[in-house]
Amino acid sequence: MKRTILRSLLLGAAISVMGCASTATGVSQSRLTKITPNQKLNVEVPQGSVLAVVRYPAFVEDAAADTYYRAYSRSTIGGSRSTSNANDPDVQALGDSVILKSNYFALSLYKELAAKLPEHSVLLSPHAVKLDDEGRLTSEPMTHAESLANVVSIDFTAYTYPDIKKMMAKEPLTFGDLVTPIVSVHTDYRAAATTQGVRLASAPILQTAASNGQDHIQDSLKFIEDGRLEPVTRELDFVSYLKKETPLNISRTPLSASLKPNTAQSYPLEKVSLSKDDIRALSDSSAGVVDPLKEAFSESFANQIVGIINQTDINKSILAGRAASIAQFDDSLAALTLVGHDSPDYESRLRYAERLLDAEKKYLSVQSLRLFDGTHNGEMGAQVRDMLKAEYNVLERRRKLARQQNTATALAILGTVVAGGVIASDDDGRASLGERVALDALIQGVIVATQTSFSTSRQSQAVGTTYLTAIAPALEAQTTVQVDLIDSNETITAIRYEDLSAKLQTLYNESQRSLDRIATRCSYTHTGLSKSGTWLGECQNGVANGTGVGVLRADDGKVFEYYGYAQNGQPHGAGYLIEHSSVGSRAMEGEFLNGQANGVVKVITPGTADKLRNFEAGQDKGAAPSGAVANTPFVGLSKGI
Repeated sequence: MKRTILRSLLLGAAISVMGCASTATGVSQSRLTKITPNQKLNVEVPQGSVLAVVRYPAFVEDAAADTYYRAYSRSTIGGSRSTSNANDPDVQALGDSVILKSNYFALSLYKELAAKLPEHSVLLSPHAVKLDDEGRLTSEPMTHAESLANVVSIDFTAYTYPDIKKMMAKEPLTFGDLVTPIVSVHTDYRAAATTQGVRLASAPILQTAASNGQDHIQDSLKFIEDGRLEPVTRELDFVSYLKKETPLNISRTPLSASLKPNTAQSYPLEKVSLSKDDIRALSDSSAGVVDPLKEAFSESFANQIVGIINQTDINKSILAGRAASIAQFDDSLAALTLVGHDSPDYESRLRYAERLLDAEKKYLSVQSLRLFDGTHNGEMGAQVRDMLKAEYNVLERRRKLARQQNTATALAILGTVVAGGVIASDDDGRASLGERVALDALIQGVIVATQTSFSTSRQSQAVGTTYLTAIAPALEAQTTVQVDLIDSNETITAIRYEDLSAKLQTLYNESQRSLDRIATRCSYTHTGLSKSGTWLGECQNGVANGTGVGVLRADDGKVFEYYGYAQNGQPHGAGYLIEHSSVGSRAMEGEFLNGQANGVVKVITPGTADKLRNFEAGQDKGAAPSGAVANTPFVGLSKGI
């Protein structure tokens, strides 16, 4: 009887062990491949702006390493909470590999976008993971790619679950021929107010991306209130997730070929299996040409991004970023570019400044190409490919052993454990030592392989430390840029971005005197609100009068952000009003009269299509007449090159 009970217990345990020792597999192609057709760009590239910036964690500063390891081990994605110790060398090595492989695989997405979009319209923005002034984890761009206005920014991370004992199970994994992309796509929140700028995000980080977007909004509003137009850079959504930023609920829809109005798409977590032929080719002469991630993920995701760009309001997506870029040349001109102006001097100065920004864009584009070459085609890329090939061989051996496992072998091993080292047997015979050793290798092999690949040689850390060496030539290489001005051409040579900016500033000062102080800072309010806010734009007698942007904080905690025309300190004429609250944002676009919506107004609310409503003195009187159109203050701001 005891023997029967023991055999039953062993059989149940064996089934559990066999489940744990399953093969690590993934989908052969991302779901994006099935739903996203080939996309062609149907909008023009705004002058002085770019269409897409690819952002990724590229380097962890020494001072932030321990904090990063702790956050990585505790803030898991796609599985139950890990019990891994942040001080465990294996966990740290896996954390290093997330950074390393994000560096490598982000280049695949960059390459696909660059092939689909016009020249100089896609930039790379590697981020350094570091500590902020309060000792909290954050990230900052290592180049100036995000100093220019962009239509969309894409965060990419190649994720690996931090518990090596679960690497062969269902948990997300980037190892060998398996990649788990964690991604998000943002536009400027002014073009997607109801989702805090989020257009698409991996399901586990979508709420974090929205929270990150909300932080970006608060930073932008503070700059405006301080009378400044400066670029505001979000930290990476993955880093925000690691440090457990408070999530924010926003309207979301499942992944599809087209965006639903005023919602963000949720991209399900998936473990993508790369082409085995491509992985095997990583060690031959074509290693630098083969892109294992292209067919499985990057090509279809690039199509999705092009589709998002096509469905994004270009004027709203670039207006704040373009103004911040122009502010380096002329503060007064920058404030007027938010809506536009009809002064005789405005148009010529704007077009001149935009051409200088195009010179910056070309410089940064060349820098991105050099980053790609230094990372992908240099020593670092070769080392990563060697690592991927070695990991693939480990997985293939494990998969082969998994196919050979059987219940008798599992019983033999478990019997050994229960009997204190004596090989278990049943009435029909004894499991062979070879079978026992085979399954033991099956269960423990990935741990040993991981320790060998990551801990003993610390290959991921060794490769990671070469990153700064790999990108240094790209960041400090002499670059010559042709500046195509309105009445002449200039050739500028610079080693660093700061050198280029200084030379362009000198060129602007010599060719265009700064615009007269038409745009200044003054008071702004709304009818029915007791408080006044800040207006940055045209002023008269100390209050808003003309074009610009206003920010007003109400007593109930709401914040009103208005772009458009004002008179006597209040919205008056065509305008775009965003109402921010602790739970999200909504917007209105159309005609305003004496501080209140009046006439045909487009109402923009979360999760629903835009609605045209008829307003009188701020009161909604019902649906607008058929064929009615809401006026916009952003007419003709974006002109393609």
